[in-house]
Amino acid sequence: MRVNIDLSAIQSKDTIIAANNRQALAIKQSMALISGTSKMPKIFSYQSWVEKFWRSNHPTKEYRLLSQLELRFMLKKFCKDSSVKNPDTFIDELIKCYRLSKSYGISVAEIKTFPSITSKLYVELIDRYEKFKDNNLCIDQTDIFNLSLGNFKSTLDSEGQYYQYGFNEPTPEQRLLFKALNCLPLSSRKIMNHSQNYSFTDQESELKTIAKWAREINLNNPEKKIGIVIPNLNDLQHLVKSSFDLEFSSHLIETHQKPYNISLGIPLGNYPLIKNLFSITKLSSQLINGVVEHELLIQVITSPYIKGARSEQNNRALLVNKILKIDSKKSKSKKVIELCTDSSLLKEIFISISTLEFANKLALEDSLEAVNSILLLCGFVSDRTLSSSEYQIFEKYQVESLILNKMSTFYKKSSLEDVIEILTAHMNAVIFQPQSGPANIYILGSLEAEGLFFDYAWISSMTSDFLPGKIQMPLFIPPKTSIEYCLPKTSFTLISKESEVTLDNLLNLSSSLIISYSKTSNNRDELPSPYIDFEDYPNVIVHETLPKEMELVDDFIAPEIDNFEIKRGVSTLQDQISCSFKGFVSRLNIQEFNEPQIGLSRIEQGSLVHKILENFFNAIPSSSDLKNLPEDKLQEEINKHINSAIHLISQSNFKSIEKERLTKIINEYIKLEKNREYFKVIKTESESKVDVNGLQFSTRIDRMDQMKDGTNLIIDYKTGQNVNLSQLTGDPLDQAQLPIYAITNPVAGIAFATVNSKDCQFKAITKNKFDLPLSQQAIRRMPEWNEQLSEWELELNSASQKFQEGVAEVLPTSNACDYCDYDLLCRFEKSSNN
Repeated sequence: MRVNIDLSAIQSKDTIIAANNRQALAIKQSMALISGTSKMPKIFSYQSWVEKFWRSNHPTKEYRLLSQLELRFMLKKFCKDSSVKNPDTFIDELIKCYRLSKSYGISVAEIKTFPSITSKLYVELIDRYEKFKDNNLCIDQTDIFNLSLGNFKSTLDSEGQYYQYGFNEPTPEQRLLFKALNCLPLSSRKIMNHSQNYSFTDQESELKTIAKWAREINLNNPEKKIGIVIPNLNDLQHLVKSSFDLEFSSHLIETHQKPYNISLGIPLGNYPLIKNLFSITKLSSQLINGVVEHELLIQVITSPYIKGARSEQNNRALLVNKILKIDSKKSKSKKVIELCTDSSLLKEIFISISTLEFANKLALEDSLEAVNSILLLCGFVSDRTLSSSEYQIFEKYQVESLILNKMSTFYKKSSLEDVIEILTAHMNAVIFQPQSGPANIYILGSLEAEGLFFDYAWISSMTSDFLPGKIQMPLFIPPKTSIEYCLPKTSFTLISKESEVTLDNLLNLSSSLIISYSKTSNNRDELPSPYIDFEDYPNVIVHETLPKEMELVDDFIAPEIDNFEIKRGVSTLQDQISCSFKGFVSRLNIQEFNEPQIGLSRIEQGSLVHKILENFFNAIPSSSDLKNLPEDKLQEEINKHINSAIHLISQSNFKSIEKERLTKIINEYIKLEKNREYFKVIKTESESKVDVNGLQFSTRIDRMDQMKDGTNLIIDYKTGQNVNLSQLTGDPLDQAQLPIYAITNPVAGIAFATVNSKDCQFKAITKNKFDLPLSQQAIRRMPEWNEQLSEWELELNSASQKFQEGVAEVLPTSNACDYCDYDLLCRFEKSSNN
């Protein structure tokens, strides 16, 4: 990674200020290639130079500089104290507006003149934060510039020249600094070569082609630097990673020596190791206080990171069964310790923790020592060798946990429970990506790429959404003020100007450049950027089998995954439960094919029912609307949605027969809905992001209803005839989708709604057993909601953990092989009936 600028005039006494850290690193690498390290000038990113200047010259020795995470931490605390609902997106926008207002000289008093709710909220929170800084003699990075401005000229090294690089449109603050330093601009040399511009049918084929292109270049020219720019990298993280993992050698992937680096991270608190750490500390707090929650206890017992996890694996599994048989959700610490008789190491850990004595309220620096002592007693991460990624994650946690020491000055004494909550919130705000081996293929976003230079480069996703893009008004800064101060992306004029600069920078990435876009993304049509003319890509990516030498491997365990965001998460966990090998196969991304069929397939028939009911309940969203609808209007509504659903089916006897069938079963099902008490449909065919023990994926629900008491109920339409409630309560679990949604979202019930020619009825498990029209027998047999939730969570978390660890044993449950298509991969012999 380097830059394409003329550095011949730069002397060792000079200073270069770059727009970001990546550009600063690229300039250093370019200088080293030209003249070695002996003539290396001083090179900084803008923010690091300003901070270094402030620290070196001590213009305000009495002030303490808050880090970016401390800034976030305090603003989040003020939001909480003000009873403001503050998801991370809210805090991100608040900090963004705070920094913009400081960089562009927009005072709080000016924003205060606007009467909007968002302006008032912003002023309230920032006023509190500024008072906090004054009272505690603190500053943050947005204050350094103004505090240092008077010292710039008087303390500058008169011998060296200052240069600036990579600033497309400097902020007013940056322009003042460059003027004070007499900075000379450094510009990239213009590349006259024309790029090759291609279009693809879809995003997947575009990314697969890019991966293949990068691999071929890397094989023939391993020393060359390759840049791949993906503007919407955050949205495509999984697809990008899977495309490159499939294309490159599996050996390199397993040993974490990939020749490519994807510039993305996830919250530190989302990694399983850190989740386990917090489960242990929370349980320890409960052991000390005398009462332990069973759900949390099971999480710790099954943790692979505490002492004895392997040697006592079987006995701890039996202990879990003992706990599940206890009627209550909590037990006293003494009883929990008695249950651990057959797990001596675990019992020893629990006894040691339960006898710890901490003050009711601890200073934050003392609480960090308390947390570390708990981890030491548990033998955390001592039972097995950590992988490279796990080691880096734990090392990062240890560094970030020092936030407690930093914040101790501003915090009163807190309980251990409060400290754990503070630490958890902080780790969820720290974005982290473990480092892999050295790489020469860089996959990054557009902002990170600007100003760099590569031997080969490919810019993807060049759609109109990226260039020219859309107007983006800051949430807390009034539009009038945003336009007046020319904040980025706040007017069409600015967007046009910014787009031209961005395009110019991207065209200078390499003398060998390809630009592309896909015509569809996530089933949505995309428009190309109007700045580029595209032609269809000439070659089609085909799957090729690479020869490989035979080797003997243990086929019951696979490498642990290092990407916790997966596709088809519901079916993956379902397969992992029914047969660990079947769950592992989902990693292979095997393409599935449906057999050709005369007429409409069962899948197509089911899709029609789902589409009709989705449109019907969007139009008739509540029980009141349904019951008040005259019969003639009801039939008119049903016919309308049936005709809409089947209009793409070609005219034939199949279409007329299907319409007749749909009319009959939809009418029968609507009669069932009329028998319900009050409900209101609040979601149909809705996609939701879920997290099951660190494994992240999307799931789609057919419908969510709000009941009379305000609770939510999930309904899943089933058009087949073999639908039983035991599929939700059996051991193992046969239908994972609804349980997954139930344990990851605030709902009070789930239900199958059978919609077929045989019958239409509800089969449900709900907190309020009278939410749906069920028989007395069904109500009596229905398990208790909270107990069932605990069982689901245990089974699904266990399946998630096994999938992450690579458990791939061929031990299918009784029906796991019935619809399995992996005979050629699996050595298990099916019965003659399959």
